[in-house]
Amino acid sequence: MLASTITLLEALVLIGTVLWITQYSISRRAHAYERPSSVNQQINQLPKVSIIIPAYREKRQSIEKTLDSLSSQNYPRNFMEVLVVVDRDDVHTLNETLKAVETFLNSLNIKVIINENAGRRLKAIAINNAMKHVSGSIVGIYDADDVFPRDQVLNAVLLMMEKNYAAVGTRVYRFRNTVLGSLMYLESLVWYNAIVPFLRTTVKITPLSGEGLFIRRDVVTSIPESLAEDALLSLELSRRGYGIGLLDSYVYELAPLNIASFIRQRIRWNKGYAQNFLLILRQGVRAGYVLRIFVMYVLIALPPALLIISAVGFATVVYMTIIVKAFTMDVIYQLILAILLSELVVLYLIRDYVHESMSMGRAFVLLPIYWFLLGTVTITSPFIPINNWLKTTR
Repeated sequence: MLASTITLLEALVLIGTVLWITQYSISRRAHAYERPSSVNQQINQLPKVSIIIPAYREKRQSIEKTLDSLSSQNYPRNFMEVLVVVDRDDVHTLNETLKAVETFLNSLNIKVIINENAGRRLKAIAINNAMKHVSGSIVGIYDADDVFPRDQVLNAVLLMMEKNYAAVGTRVYRFRNTVLGSLMYLESLVWYNAIVPFLRTTVKITPLSGEGLFIRRDVVTSIPESLAEDALLSLELSRRGYGIGLLDSYVYELAPLNIASFIRQRIRWNKGYAQNFLLILRQGVRAGYVLRIFVMYVLIALPPALLIISAVGFATVVYMTIIVKAFTMDVIYQLILAILLSELVVLYLIRDYVHESMSMGRAFVLLPIYWFLLGTVTITSPFIPINNWLKTTR
């Protein structure tokens, strides 16, 4: 029995390592991100684009940062409008928004949409209220604090036109000049460049992010209401057979201010993913599609879950060895060697992303702690009751 426990722990470490190798190998060959070929599209053939910025508990500087990126876009000004939507009772944000908008009145076709009856606070509800006022055939969505290249709107629209995509997303890199911010940046590099292409290739579902997101109004008349509305939109479009594209571009977004804000963000995401699965089940969709979603969730949750189980198992073995004397120290050395080899393999696979965010030595020490935190939040999220837009403090 004791020997089988050690074997099981080693097997879990091996499974996690093999999963990383598989994800990395498939994503390297996927070529998931695209750029349009017809960059010289005639101006009079471009559709009108409506950009929505849902603002909740935001600072003026954060709103201005996104508006500044929009004002620098090379998309024709007469074919682009910007709508900032704010709740009437969010007085501070409303005042900050009006000040920020005033700065860009000469460079953008911009207006403020005031949501008179806030009620339940969800990002999707704010976006849907703004969508009642848009005039463009394509809707783009950004958050406050977003920074992105000047050709992003144009390339997203051209890609949608070329490939007839119903929606187009891009990479969203979250960064802050802190230890946690560097770890989040590394995580976002791995997520968008390794995991998303892997999921797109294997389960044929493309997870979208709510920033740098473009949708066709003739296909998407409203955003599904969920704590993770972008993920639910991905599932809905895939279920209906619409194509989803990934633009070879990026959005830089400020990472959460501190660990408390980080945990709130992850709880909202995790609760949203669980909520989305239940919503899909209630729609009575095909069993095959439900299985694809389930497999996707398992592939996303398995690495942190395996880490948690392995860490708890290792702590138990240490206790049984030192206190109970059920094992020899050789068993601990054996497990440490397996864990270290696994981490070295993973770090080697993601070395390009590590070098872009931090030193390899720092990653070797900090990544297991960060992954353990992620796993803990993932496991505990279902037990935390929330039903509203948990604001990420940046």
